Amino acid sequence: MTIRSPWPVLTLILLLPLASCRQKKDVVVPATEATEEPGRAVYFWKTRFDIDESEQEFLKTYSIGKMYVRMFDVDYDASPAAGAEKVIPVGTTSFVSGKPDGIEIIPTVFITTRALDLSKQEEGGLPALAGKIVLRVGNMMDYNELGTFRELQLDCDWTESTQEDFFLLCRQVKALLKADKRALSVTVRLHQLRQSAPPADKGILMLYNTGALRSAGKQNSILDVSDVKAYLSRTPVIYGIPLDFAYPSFGWGVWFRGSKYNGLLHQTDFFNPEYYSPDGNEFTVLKDHVLENHELLKGDRIRLESSAPASINEVKELVRRAFYKYPHDNILYHLDSNNLSKYTKDEIQSIFAD
Repeated sequence: MTIRSPWPVLTLILLLPLASCRQKKDVVVPATEATEEPGRAVYFWKTRFDIDESEQEFLKTYSIGKMYVRMFDVDYDASPAAGAEKVIPVGTTSFVSGKPDGIEIIPTVFITTRALDLSKQEEGGLPALAGKIVLRVGNMMDYNELGTFRELQLDCDWTESTQEDFFLLCRQVKALLKADKRALSVTVRLHQLRQSAPPADKGILMLYNTGALRSAGKQNSILDVSDVKAYLSRTPVIYGIPLDFAYPSFGWGVWFRGSKYNGLLHQTDFFNPEYYSPDGNEFTVLKDHVLENHELLKGDRIRLESSAPASINEVKELVRRAFYKYPHDNILYHLDSNNLSKYTKDEIQSIFAD
């Protein structure tokens, strides 16, 4: 029996199989004085691209020019159904809405470090993985009429031990994109500022999810100014590629049973006294109930985390001092009407402003 490769997108037009060293010393990109306002962009990080009316209005009101849209993840599948190929695309985004007018779509692909490591054992290794990613992204962009893309972004939480593999993948993807005069961008986490920069055309410094999500306590793992200070205390911060900056606009509940992390809750309203007892930004569950298909038990605790405008502006000031002023984009993570409705127009403007 022939097992179909999981890489093609599940539409007739995309049922074709996809095609199948060390980094040189970084070139330091000097900071220069900005001559214009920062560009404005947003991430879209859901598996269903369905832009509602309020989100369309948000894009227009704040003159958003670009959307970084998650297309799929690359992960490892050990199930028999995966066949010979174990490194596969998962969580492919389905496009219900068309491309918003005047918006440039930048396809973004998340890659797990496990997939990086195991792809080396498959036929063609990392160069083959690069070809699959670029071709699949191009097919998805064409089929969903998202326009010609000028940039592809790779998102990977690489570490010192996986740096060599990720950098090789970047070089391979960049070479494929260069043939069509397209750019490669990468996400950059704060801890990665202390490593060499990936071989990409630019990076997005992710100024969110800075803390220890799974650690119990009254912290805020989405954005804690002290976490950022630890990495931006040196001025200026010299990095090997130009950077744009992404700030959070979301909240969630971090659910614990005892000291054990149990998961994330997307609801952020835990003020019903029948079910929850507040203690600062933590809430104790008063009686068993089901929430978002999770069974919460009496005594469980929920840490409510948010992206406070005051904290974002403090971090923006740290960024100004660390990188000086140079042309860049300010980016919100991510486009979601429920989260964005919690901010005033002035608060949104302050995040986008330089």
